[in-house]
Amino acid sequence: MNFTIRNRLAQRYAEALRSFIKDEKDLVKVNETYQLLAYIFKKEPGFLTFLKNPVIPFEQKKKLLNIILEATNSPEYLKKFGDFLIKHNRAEIITEISKVFAEKIDPWLNRIEVEVTTATQLPEESEKSLIKTLEQFTEKRVRLVKHINPNILGGIIVHFYGFSFDFSYRTQLEKLKEEIMKKELYIDVLQSTD
Repeated sequence: MNFTIRNRLAQRYAEALRSFIKDEKDLVKVNETYQLLAYIFKKEPGFLTFLKNPVIPFEQKKKLLNIILEATNSPEYLKKFGDFLIKHNRAEIITEISKVFAEKIDPWLNRIEVEVTTATQLPEESEKSLIKTLEQFTEKRVRLVKHINPNILGGIIVHFYGFSFDFSYRTQLEKLKEEIMKKELYIDVLQSTD
């Protein structure tokens, strides 16, 4: 099966599976399970080879996949969906389904990922206040991805929707330095004309 067909099928299957999921917690759980399966397939390619092997009976494949799904406390419908994929020789698109879930989980949950860089760890109250402000601004629930970079000296850098808002001390100092240099240059030009 070529890449384009696998991606189209993965989109359809992910959307179909999404339509069965009514509870938000289940949606998060299904996403986590698919990310785990994709990780296992990457780290242990023999697992996927086993699931795709036409010589191995369906019941053995089902049993192996269900061991993982039971270990993750997956909902029953996810086990049945896994059985369907194996039975119809579609185990190879589980990785693509995981990608679809990874891309769509935030929109499905009306959530946005916001990257925040600070010089030190934000105090809990500051983090809550920041999340509240960002949620009001974006009209979505915010999932913070926090980075610590002492080189920014202080302040904060916020990145989401492809935009960056840099309120770091380092940037403010660089802007101040530029302004001072411009004024010094202007003064030098005025003095040289006298």
